[in-house]
Formats: sequence, C-alpha cells, structure tokens
Amino acid sequence: MDELELLKKDWNKESGDFKEYSEKEIDEMIKHKSVSITKTLLLIGTVEVILWTLYGYLDEQFPYVRVGIFLAFITMVIILFRKLKAGQSSISLMKNILNLRTLILGYACISLVLAAADGIIHFDHNTRDFMAGFKDGWNTKHHVNTELTDPDKLTLVTANYLNFGLFLLIALLFLFIIYKITYGKILTDLRKNYRELSSHEEKLF
Repeated sequence: MDELELLKKDWNKESGDFKEYSEKEIDEMIKHKSVSITKTLLLIGTVEVILWTLYGYLDEQFPYVRVGIFLAFITMVIILFRKLKAGQSSISLMKNILNLRTLILGYACISLVLAAADGIIHFDHNTRDFMAGFKDGWNTKHHVNTELTDPDKLTLVTANYLNFGLFLLIALLFLFIIYKITYGKILTDLRKNYRELSSHEEKLF
C-alpha cells in the first residue's frame, strides 16, 4: 500500500492535526503519482516509436508521419510533465491531468487509425509481401532450393487477399490490446488521480 492509500485510510481518524496535515499531503501524493505516471508514459512512448522505426526500416519505408506525430505528442507530454512537477493548486493539477488524459487518448486513437489506414492503402503491396514471405518460409521448411520470391511477380487470387485481410484484422486487434494494456492503464490511473483530487476539493469546500 502506498503513502496515498495510507493517508486515505487514516483520513477520518480523530486528530485535528492529522487532518490539517493530510490535506496538504494528499495533494502532494497525487501530484507525485501523476508525475510518476507521466514518466512511465514517456518511456512507453519512446519504446513504441523505436519499434515503429525498426518496422519501417525492415519494410524499407521510414514512418515519417508517425515519427512526426510522436515528436509533437512527446513535446506536449514534456510540457505537461513540467507543469505537473511545478508547485500548483489542486485545480491546476486537475486541469493538467485532464489535458494529459485527452492528449494520450487522442494520440492512441490517431496511432491506431494510422496503422489501419496504412494496411488499407498498401493492401495489395502488403498482401504480396505477406504471400511472398509465406511461400519462402514454406520452401525453407520443406528444404526446397529456390530463390527468394519477388512479390511483384506473384499472381494473387481472392483467397490470398482474404487470408491477408484476416491477418491484418488480427494484427490490429493485437495492437489495440497492447494499447489498452499500456495507454489504457495510464488513462485509468490518471482518472483515479483526478477523482481523488475532485473528492478532496469537495471536502475542502
């Protein structure tokens, strides 16, 4: 149990001195937790953009748009991070937490839309790469000595597109689950912090 939870547990104890002390302490604990959450967000975001960059390198298509959006996102996160660390009232802290939640939610949605759009726009190209990789993998597994398949020379049928479409849907679902586990957890923690501050403000007034 962290310090904030211990303070909440003792909130109603019969001690005027403790109550006066805890009002300030709870604000500090919530601010500290929000700053820690933002540090985690910066780490997750950095890991994500590195992985997308590696994917673009392997696919020989550097993700300029995605990296550009990430840089804008990370810049705004750093600005909010500095505001969270600075001394401020509960009301200001609540506003910054809301702004951070909105920013994270917007970035996650844009990132998912970009992934889906890329899969749709380059559907034919990606299907050819997918089928070429599948064919080369099959040949290697069965020890068939042949050159690497040229995706552009493949003749695709409807079943190939359907198979890749299913693979794409599974990949997007997997990405959504990852985002829900990472960014979703951060959004939940920030919402909890916001509610704690809101409840605290109501008790004060």
